[in-house]
Amino acid sequence: MDTMKEKTCAERIADSLASTEEDLKQIYDVLDGNLSNTEEIDEAHSSLYEYALGADTRQETIFTLSWGGPASYIEVTHRGSEIYRITYRFSDWFDTATEVITDEDSALWRYAQEMINIQEGEY
Repeated sequence: MDTMKEKTCAERIADSLASTEEDLKQIYDVLDGNLSNTEEIDEAHSSLYEYALGADTRQETIFTLSWGGPASYIEVTHRGSEIYRITYRFSDWFDTATEVITDEDSALWRYAQEMINIQEGEY
């Protein structure tokens, strides 16, 4: 029995990106052209505005704990007071390391949550 192995996402991403780029290019070609066909332009606008299935806007807040050599930061990705990701960054003279913080019981997570809550007016 011949089984075909599915390509990984890493192997497929270039084709997917090229396809998306081509789809959007075709829409913009219509919008950028000097066409007198109003219906085609209206369809291109509709296609553009309906292209994405959704949008999720998040913000990033960076707390600088120290600077110079070495420097350390807490990078918090959140929406309002809801935290999605915390990264601790440590940098020293052309070298940087990061660690994603996943332990919500850690003092670092607690500090970040309290600072975000204050920033977002939750207190």
